[in-house]
Amino acid sequence: MGAVRALHRRVIKLENAAKPRPSPIALFYGSFDLFVEVAILPGIESGALSRPDMIDVVAALRAWENDGTWDRACAK
Repeated sequence: MGAVRALHRRVIKLENAAKPRPSPIALFYGSFDLFVEVAILPGIESGALSRPDMIDVVAALRAWENDGTWDRACAK
């Protein structure tokens, strides 16, 4: 029975390792959309951030979140 429990623990570890980890943005804000609403949009509306530049920055950060760049960067 001990071998079955050990195998079960190893399977759980493998399954957890395969799950994508959230990006630092998602960890801090809860979601990427909330990050945009709280941190980016008020800055654009106040004029502190450039709208065209921030559109590109947000698109790049969202792409990093979707393609796993954060996972590879955090794994090192």
